[in-house]
Amino acid sequence: MITFTKKIKKMKSDKKYGVIDVGSNSVRAILYSDGKILYKRLITSRLGEGLYLTGNITESAFERTLNAVKTFVYNLVALGADEIYPFATEAVRSAKNGKEFTEAVTTATGLTVDVVSGEEEGELGLLGALKTPNGGIIDIGGASAEIVATKDKKIIYSHSLPLGAVRLHDRCGEDENLLKTAVDERIEEYGKVPVDIDYYAIGGTATTVGMIDARLLVYDENVVDGRRIEYSKIVEIYNTVKNLTVSERIEKLHINEKRAEIIVGGIYLLKRIMEQFKIEKITVSEGDNMLGYVKKKILGESYER
Repeated sequence: MITFTKKIKKMKSDKKYGVIDVGSNSVRAILYSDGKILYKRLITSRLGEGLYLTGNITESAFERTLNAVKTFVYNLVALGADEIYPFATEAVRSAKNGKEFTEAVTTATGLTVDVVSGEEEGELGLLGALKTPNGGIIDIGGASAEIVATKDKKIIYSHSLPLGAVRLHDRCGEDENLLKTAVDERIEEYGKVPVDIDYYAIGGTATTVGMIDARLLVYDENVVDGRRIEYSKIVEIYNTVKNLTVSERIEKLHINEKRAEIIVGGIYLLKRIMEQFKIEKITVSEGDNMLGYVKKKILGESYER
């Protein structure tokens, strides 16, 4: 077992910080130092698979995800990380056995998993995506969807719903009538969402939409990041994707297999949010809650509330 410093200190330019995001669809990791991301990887472990049906993290998802976390810890140590910070989102915070999972991570690695709230998850996404004091994010994750908006570095709106690409897949498959029912019964909970700002879309659904829009054969974050996509194009992409089989999405659109299995519900939710709140276009951002975690927990940045 490897023990790391738990206390967050003022960042030194020569220190290397590892961050591990235990998400509902994938586990991701970055190594950050002196304003640069030196390493960035993803393992699709589908932690939230079956969560809607049972309320628990399944045994297989538990093991897959624990192994992914351990892999990233070892990789980050090998790359010279001085401190490593794992955090978890909706699948862990809502699962009845979420605490059991975080305890297993601690036993295996010596690290304490920071289970962030939906509100904080939204702020982390905002910190990672925005480069200006004004704007908003739409974060379609595996098990939750956050909308957050800020003006003059003050959060003016924030809400998280327990809807995401994995949860919708488990509940609805790709049946559009079921997707409509599942989303429509919760979407009003967002209330009055600010619309006079620019929205950035983050997460795997958004970056996949950006890849499809750019017609990429191989994912290139430099092409996807900052790509502006109008609502009408989102609708077009949704219709294209839903009419292809999983194997056709992989072959024709070059989407990763695990993402291809769940992408329909994710794009439907993004489309429906834009439609509901009359958001005319989004900008896809590679900056997300992992970078936001660095900024808040290590660099000490935050938004006023």
